[in-house]
Amino acid sequence: MFSLINFSKYLTVGVFMASQSKAMNPLEIKGYKFFDHLSGEEVVIKGIDYYPRPNDGLLNFNSLDYYSEEHRELWERDIAYFEELGVNAVRLYAVDPKKSHDSFMCALQEANIYVIVALARDCPTCAITRDQAPHCYPKELKEQGQAVIAAFAKYSNTLAFSAGNEVNHFAPPGMPQWNGVCQKKFLRDMRKYIASCPSLRKVPVGLIIADTDRAQNVLYYNCESDPKDKYENAEWLGLNSYVMCDGTAKRYDEALGLKALQKSFESYNYSIPVLMTEFGCLSDSFPEKEGYQGQRTFMQAKWLLNQPELLSLFAGAFGFEYSIEKANTGQESPYPFKCFGEQNYGIGFFEPENCNDIDIPCEYHPLPSFEFLKEAYNQSNGAPLTTVKTFSVPPERIGRSQCPEAFKPLSSFKWEADSAPSSWCPTKEDTNFVCTAHVASSGGCGFFDKLLRITFWGLILASAFFLTRKKPSDSDKKWAEKDDTFSEGSSNFSASLLNLTGIGKKYFNYQAIESDSSSDELGI
Repeated sequence: MFSLINFSKYLTVGVFMASQSKAMNPLEIKGYKFFDHLSGEEVVIKGIDYYPRPNDGLLNFNSLDYYSEEHRELWERDIAYFEELGVNAVRLYAVDPKKSHDSFMCALQEANIYVIVALARDCPTCAITRDQAPHCYPKELKEQGQAVIAAFAKYSNTLAFSAGNEVNHFAPPGMPQWNGVCQKKFLRDMRKYIASCPSLRKVPVGLIIADTDRAQNVLYYNCESDPKDKYENAEWLGLNSYVMCDGTAKRYDEALGLKALQKSFESYNYSIPVLMTEFGCLSDSFPEKEGYQGQRTFMQAKWLLNQPELLSLFAGAFGFEYSIEKANTGQESPYPFKCFGEQNYGIGFFEPENCNDIDIPCEYHPLPSFEFLKEAYNQSNGAPLTTVKTFSVPPERIGRSQCPEAFKPLSSFKWEADSAPSSWCPTKEDTNFVCTAHVASSGGCGFFDKLLRITFWGLILASAFFLTRKKPSDSDKKWAEKDDTFSEGSSNFSASLLNLTGIGKKYFNYQAIESDSSSDELGI
C-alpha cells in the first residue's frame, strides 16, 4: 500500500526540487564582448549603480555594506524595482568580505541579475590612495581584495571584480601615472591570486576610471609594460562618463558628446570589453515631469544598447544611480527633490524624509526618470547580437595597446604589498556553491508560495504524528502488516524530513548546499 509517509517522501522531493533557485550561467569574455558560458549567446549589460543609502541615521554614511543578511529588508525592497526596471546587472561600491552575502546574491540570481563587485572601499588602507607611486598601494589592500574574491567568486552571477573606482581623480591634473601604476599593480596581484587558486572561478578583474585624461588611462590599462607578465593588464574596463548632457537631443546625430566618445574609442582599437559603468548627466535642459525638474530621458541608454556602432565599442552600461543620496544634495534641492539639483542623480528617492532603515523604514519612490530608463532598457533588444561561435574578433582589435610613455613599468618600483603573503585559497567545498530556497514560512503571497507553505506544514504535522504515534497493539498488527508506515526506512525518512525542513526557521532563507549533494545525503 502507498502510505502517507511514502507519499510525503515523494512530495518532499518535489517541493525541494521546486524550491531550488534556478542557476544563472556565468559569463565569459571573447574579445570585447560578454557571452553566456553555456548557451554561447552574447549578453549586453543593462545595469544600475546600487547604493541604497537612507536619508538619516547610523546607516547614512558612505562605503557601507548594505548587502548582507542583516539588511535583508533593504535589498528585498529594491530587487522588485530592479526587475521592474529591466536590469540584468547591478554594481556594488563596497562590500565586507567577513559577512555572508549568500541570501542577497541568490535573490539576485532568482531575478536574473549579475553583479560587479568592488574589491576596494573607502578607508585609509582599503583602496588606492592619493600618494605618489609606489606609496599609493597599501599592503592591507592586497589582503582586502583577496578576501572579497574568495567570498564572491563562488557565485555564478558575479559578473566581474572592480579593482578600483576613479582613482585617477586623486592624481594631479594631467598626471594619471601619479597613482595609476599602483592601481595596475593591485589589479595584477588580484589576477595572479585568482590564477594561483584552482578552486576559484576565473572571474574577470578590471577597474573603473573617471573620464579624464581619457586616452592615457584607457590605453594604459590594456597595455603590458612587461611582455612576460600576463596578469598586469585589465580584463575589462569601466568608464564613468557623463557626455550626454543635452536634454533636447532626440536623435543620435544630435548627441555630440556621445559621438565624440565613439570617435575616441574607434581610434583605440580596444581588445577588451568596455562598460559605461556610470552614465546619466544631470542638466536643467531635461524636461520637468510630474513637478520634478530635470528628469533625465536616458536617450543615451537607447543608443548605447541599439546603435551598432556603439554596441561594437561598449558591452553595456550602468545608469547612475538607483536612489538619490540626500546627504549629497545640500540646500540646492531640498527634499523631496522637486527642484533641479546637481547631485540629484537617483532615478528615485527614499521616503519619509527622516527614514533611517533601522526604526523608520525607507520606502522607495520612483521618479519619472525611472520610467524613462525602464523604457530605454525595455527597447534595447533591437540590434542584432552574435554568439561566441559566430563572433570573430577583427584583426585590428587583437592584442594589447601601446603603453603611454608617462607610465613606468611595474617592475621599476619596490612594492610594500609584495611583502604581504597571499591569502589562503578557498577549498573546493568553500566554492562548490549553489543557491537553494529553504522553505519556512515564506513571505510570498502568490498561489505557489501558499502551496509551498501548506505542503511544508502538512509534511511536518504528518511526520510528527507518525514519529510520536505509540507502538501498535496486537490488534493493530494485522493492519500494520498491510502498510509500511512503521518501517525503519519511513521512520528514518521522517527524522530526516524534520531535519531538512529546519523547524524553527521563521523566514524564507536562501542557503548554500554542496552542489554534489545527493538525495540520499538529504535523507530523501
